[in-house]
Amino acid sequence: MLHAIIDIGSNTIRMAVYQIEGRAFTLLLKRKHTVGLAGYLDHGRLVREGIEKTVKILRGFMEFIETFGIAHVHAFATAALRSATNSRAAVEEITRRTGVVVRIVSGEEEAAYDFIGATQNIEHADGVMMDIGGGSTEIIHYVDHEMRGRWSLPLGSLAIAKAHVGGLLPTAEECRAIRAAAESVLDGVPDVRQLRTRHMVGMGGVLSSASRMHGLLYPDETPRLLRVSNLPAMAEMFGSGASLSEERTAVLLRSAPDRLHTIIPGILIAHTIADTFAAADILYSDSGVREGYIWKEIIGVDENER
Repeated sequence: MLHAIIDIGSNTIRMAVYQIEGRAFTLLLKRKHTVGLAGYLDHGRLVREGIEKTVKILRGFMEFIETFGIAHVHAFATAALRSATNSRAAVEEITRRTGVVVRIVSGEEEAAYDFIGATQNIEHADGVMMDIGGGSTEIIHYVDHEMRGRWSLPLGSLAIAKAHVGGLLPTAEECRAIRAAAESVLDGVPDVRQLRTRHMVGMGGVLSSASRMHGLLYPDETPRLLRVSNLPAMAEMFGSGASLSEERTAVLLRSAPDRLHTIIPGILIAHTIADTFAAADILYSDSGVREGYIWKEIIGVDENER
């Protein structure tokens, strides 16, 4: 059967169409719009422009879904809508105007989906997963391939860029402010700050772009494996406030064309967290929240079952 999965995130709104038969599923199509919903929060409230952009995109998705007769539609929203003070009213309006029934998932649910989705790519029995979104970062601690703890931190690449960056790319001073903000969030969650791991698994658009950038800058390294020791240099290349060379501009445009304003804040968040955990590397995983949603909500698999 064909299923459309719509993921309303803090930075992007995505639709993926899968063919699901029993316990097997195949990705058939992906569509993405970079919206930056976290940037449409004004004093915690999702403003009219953010709602209108969401409605327009979902109407386009529904036109596609109806044209091809896709009967099973699943839609969920994460940090931006979850944290909005007018969340309920905004979701009710979006559903009424588009016909898309949107479910707001909690931070713990999002972390569970991340874990289930990425399980197939875990090479090490023990470690920590990290999903850096636009409005939040999900942290999952696992031991012997089983989840032991999960946390949703109010630490997102778009939200922190909005709070601390005045231009498209941060200055050196703004990079220091981002690091300090990330440290402050970690200080507020002692259980997370005390985690230690040699190896991490990373998910989400920010780490996808960071992985591409790492591959361009360090071509001899293992694909999709980010060396934590390389992250400060990557951030400094594009976050010093100095003019970029043509070569560096090309690297930035190739690796993060849709995330020019969030990639450096995201790398700074990643390094702050990974350094706190004493991690040596971060393995980027393509599978994440949408695949985890399929396993848990459609196929019916528990997070520690696979």
